[in-house]
Amino acid sequence: MSNISLTISKRYRYFFYCVLGLSLVTGVAFWVFRRFFMVEGDFGPESHFLQYPMLQIHGFSAFVMMMSLGAIFASHIPKTWSSKRARKSGLFILIATSLSIVSAYVLYYLVSEDWHEWLGNGHAIVGILLPAILLLHIKKARISRYKRKTKDVQKRVRRQSHVKSQSDA
Repeated sequence: MSNISLTISKRYRYFFYCVLGLSLVTGVAFWVFRRFFMVEGDFGPESHFLQYPMLQIHGFSAFVMMMSLGAIFASHIPKTWSSKRARKSGLFILIATSLSIVSAYVLYYLVSEDWHEWLGNGHAIVGILLPAILLLHIKKARISRYKRKTKDVQKRVRRQSHVKSQSDA
């Protein structure tokens, strides 16, 4: 993981995308089961039988994702911060990730039942938006990189034509 830099290696990106996708799918599944699929039991409404396994898988994938993000935050951000490319969208990723982590901790350990549904819905919204924010960040960075490369090529062509015109003279 030490080779994370301005661009993140394909293997690491695909690993992160898979973990993010697993976290997204299991998080949405848990939310849907909790919200819409309560079953009638002997003593009243009960959770759907898949609700808890979805939460377990979601929690596991979230921990793996936090470790992956730790590697990105430790190397990718310091190396790219000075380039100012896609900095705002990167900050949104940082904010959304922080909100997800804090809200998950509060949901699991601290919140009372009165606030649980509100915070759970907020956590779900941020979790659903996170991949969209990441896609925006990647798109902005790629566009910026393309523009920079185009500008560099144009400078090189101008420089070469200038050198050639001087040598012809």
